[in-house]
Amino acid sequence: MIRMNVESKKYTMTPAVFNRLNKRSVLSFVFMVLIGSLLLSACSTNDDNEPNETAGSGVRLKHLVTAEQVAASLGESMQGYSLQGTGGFTNTGNYPEVPHVYYYTVYFQKHLHHEQYASRSISAQAGMGKDTKDEILEMFDDIEEVADGRLGKAPYENVFALRYKDNEKRDWRYELYIRLAHINNQDNQVITLSGTFGPSSHPDTEAIAPDPMSGSEAVSAMLTLVEPVSNH
Repeated sequence: MIRMNVESKKYTMTPAVFNRLNKRSVLSFVFMVLIGSLLLSACSTNDDNEPNETAGSGVRLKHLVTAEQVAASLGESMQGYSLQGTGGFTNTGNYPEVPHVYYYTVYFQKHLHHEQYASRSISAQAGMGKDTKDEILEMFDDIEEVADGRLGKAPYENVFALRYKDNEKRDWRYELYIRLAHINNQDNQVITLSGTFGPSSHPDTEAIAPDPMSGSEAVSAMLTLVEPVSNH
């Protein structure tokens, strides 16, 4: 997770209210690499010296393939927000069996006043490398861990969450990392939840815009999109 343009928060949104949600980050960078190389989340060389296993504990992404399924899974986490369009889904292979290419983005919107809206985006993606929490935190000084007592222990022992240190109404973001290196040496999976408002960033609009989700709320929302790993 990285901001490629530190001034990105300061521009006025175009009428496409979700443009600000598409900030370049480690997610988007790896996304492009994935598309360019048709990266498959595969069990290849054990390059981080973790054991190869065919079964394990923890959680992984649910296999959701429509925006309606994602919205239903999120449930009350998106209360007051309406699903926008059909989202974007790529589902190649037979997830969760490897190899596969699996990722999606779904958008939600809440009317504020006249033509002003609050917007949220939820994304999930497999095949996200094997970076650990400490490695990511060392690379980027504008992020921090979300302290949540549910993470790091059963059933979420392979999960940690990060956020922007300066989350604010017009630009907030959380990321939930799912490490699967202990199961067939698979890459991480990542869920990203972000929000903004617009198209105007006028103070009057900001005053009526909803606050960012709290860390606990965001983690609860993202955990609705995971399921236990089957042991077999």
